[in-house]
Amino acid sequence: MVCKFWRGFGLFTAAIVAGVGTAGAADLAVKAPMYTKAPLPVILSDWAGFYIGVHGGYGSGNTSFDSPFTDFSGKPKGGLFGGQAGYNWQYGSIVTGLEVDYSGADLSTSGVASSVTKYDDTFTTSRSLKVDQLASARARVGYTLLPNLLGYGTAGLGWGHESVDETFTHVDKDSERTTVTSLSGSSAANQFGWVAGAGLEYKIWGGFIARAEYLHYDFGKSTYSFPNFSTKDATTSVDVARGGVSYKF
Repeated sequence: MVCKFWRGFGLFTAAIVAGVGTAGAADLAVKAPMYTKAPLPVILSDWAGFYIGVHGGYGSGNTSFDSPFTDFSGKPKGGLFGGQAGYNWQYGSIVTGLEVDYSGADLSTSGVASSVTKYDDTFTTSRSLKVDQLASARARVGYTLLPNLLGYGTAGLGWGHESVDETFTHVDKDSERTTVTSLSGSSAANQFGWVAGAGLEYKIWGGFIARAEYLHYDFGKSTYSFPNFSTKDATTSVDVARGGVSYKF
């Protein structure tokens, strides 16, 4: 009897163990597999390609030079309008490019440079000055702050055209009469130097891109030649704030 009892108890225990093992295996079989989320793709707007556009804005300059009569310092100011064309290459979020631009300008100033009275004689020098053209060839490097927003810096070669009108007047007064002697002339100069700045561009619709830009032109020394005299060591710098619209093909 005792042997039969222990034999039955052993079979009962084995059956329980086998059942538990089968249930555990079943539980393991129905566990859901684990998945790793794939990273969301980075959406980049396409800035690469050729573009052409127009711009307009306001400029303020500083010009100084000397002449046989007096030194002169003027601050021409005024508007400008022109066009630009360029090409961009894109490497992920980095955008590089080359651009050329031209502006017709009306930055002007005029006034009396000096007036001196000595021994009843008056010597007066009057000048008018105008920056009428600006142009540049620049490299650009930018970063896409947003898919449709590009911030960039730019630098390159600058060119400007400036004209000067100068009049020297001598008024000689004595007890009998007054004699007026006047000498005047006009001259123009091409100025070469460097230009640098920064800007923002935003894709507004389709291939149209709006921009806001600042540029600083700094020209080297030049000479103005008049019929009877000449100036020397003329220097000019110009700061321009402008907005524009381009179309990218």
